[in-house]
Amino acid sequence: MSADGGDAPAPGHAKVTGGVQSKMAPLILVADDDPDIRRVLRGLLEPFAEIVEAADGAQALERLRSVKPRLLLLDVVMPELSGIAVLQAARELIPSLPVLMLTGESDLAMAQLALESGALAYITKPFEPERLLDEVRRLLDPSAPPSSRPWRVRL
Repeated sequence: MSADGGDAPAPGHAKVTGGVQSKMAPLILVADDDPDIRRVLRGLLEPFAEIVEAADGAQALERLRSVKPRLLLLDVVMPELSGIAVLQAARELIPSLPVLMLTGESDLAMAQLALESGALAYITKPFEPERLLDEVRRLLDPSAPPSSRPWRVRL
C-alpha cells in the first residue's frame, strides 16, 4: 500500500508478486548502451529488484523523470548524453538518488570526476558479480555506512 493509502507503490518501488505474497521491490534504472551488459545486470538484480532499462543518455533522463528509481546504474560512455551529463542532471532531478557508475574505461581521472559529481560508487567492467551486488545492496540500504573504497578500478 502506498503512503496515501492506495495500492500504488511508493516512489522508487515496484509491486512484485510471487506466490501468495506481494512485496515492494526497489526500482533500479540500468542505463548502458550495451544490450549484453543490460541483460547481465537484469539477471543479477531481478531476484530482488524491479529493473527499468535505458539504452542511451537521453533515454536515461526520460526514465529518471518518469519512474523515479531508488538507484541508478549508469554507464560513463553512452550515445546522446554522456554518463557524467546524466549524473549531473540526475543530481538536479532527484538529489538523494544513489548512483553507481559503470565503465569499461580504467581512467582514475574519470572515476574522480564521477565521484566529485555525485556518484557514490564507480566500478569498471568487467566486474565481479558479487562485488557489484554488494555495492548495490549497500547503496539501497540507507543505514549502511559509506564505502571506504567507492571505486573499483582495474588497471
